[in-house]
Amino acid sequence: MAKKKRAAAAEELDLVPIMNMVTILIPFLLLSVQFVSIAVIDSTLPAIGKPTEAQPDDEEKLNLSVAITDKGYSVLGASGVLGNPDGDGATVPCLRDGCPGVDAYDVSKLTEMLGQIKDEYPDEENVILIPESNVPYEVLIATMDAARENPDVKVTVNGVSDVARPLFPFVVIAGGVQ
Repeated sequence: MAKKKRAAAAEELDLVPIMNMVTILIPFLLLSVQFVSIAVIDSTLPAIGKPTEAQPDDEEKLNLSVAITDKGYSVLGASGVLGNPDGDGATVPCLRDGCPGVDAYDVSKLTEMLGQIKDEYPDEENVILIPESNVPYEVLIATMDAARENPDVKVTVNGVSDVARPLFPFVVIAGGVQ
């Protein structure tokens, strides 16, 4: 008789606490999972091949370019370096020597300078970024954002008020400076 009592006691396992725990854990595990995170940055890469014949325009094209180096930004135009006729040009030096990170680049001053250029050339919408090969990714993205719009200046666009002022929305990334 003692053997029958032991066998009956071994067969009666209480699985309710384990099932409750699994039932509680599954939603928490599903909430903490990040399946896919994708970000898309609109930009244009330069075309490979021969340049096409340009149609002669009455007005001169700006061909605005921003060179990104370890010394800061240089803003260039069709006629060379914009800014001072001495050749210093429109430069935005880094806030710290060697530009150790994205915080060292003076992005707000670049946005202000591009805003002044936009005032002179209101129909221009393209900007070419020319990064050095060792420029960090974060700096390139911050420069793209600075060239596209000025969040500090609010304007009305197509009937929508309080929109960040658009500067040069079409960004082209060129081969880097060597």
